[in-house]
Amino acid sequence: MNVLPLGKKLTIAIDVDGTVADCSRVDFGKVNKNPAELLKARPIKGALEAVKRLYRQGHKIVFYSSRNHGSRKMTEQWLKIHGFLFHHIEMEKFVAHIYIDDRAIEYKGNWNEVKMKIFDK
Repeated sequence: MNVLPLGKKLTIAIDVDGTVADCSRVDFGKVNKNPAELLKARPIKGALEAVKRLYRQGHKIVFYSSRNHGSRKMTEQWLKIHGFLFHHIEMEKFVAHIYIDDRAIEYKGNWNEVKMKIFDK
C-alpha cells in the first residue's frame, strides 16, 4: 500500500532515537550534564537515503524527539553532521500526516489487534 498520495506534499514526522539514530553507544544518564554524549549515536542504515528522498520529493520533514529540550541544539547538530535534510525539529509530538517511529503500534480500528501486538509477542 502506498501511504503517500500522488502529488500531495505531506508533513512527515520522524522520530530520532531508534529510527534514524542508533543510540546504543549513548549513555543517556550523562546527557543532561554533557549533551555532546548524543554525538556518539550513529545513523541507522538506509535512514539517510530515505529521508533525503522524501525531502527532495517536496515533503516537509520534521524530526521529533522526547529528549529534553536542552538537547535540541545537539540533536540538530547530529542531524546536520550526518547529512539529514529537514525543515525543523520538535522536542515533542505534533500534528503531522505521517509518523515514522520505532516504538509505534499502528491502530487500524481494531483494539484486539493492538492488544495482540502488545501482549502476544
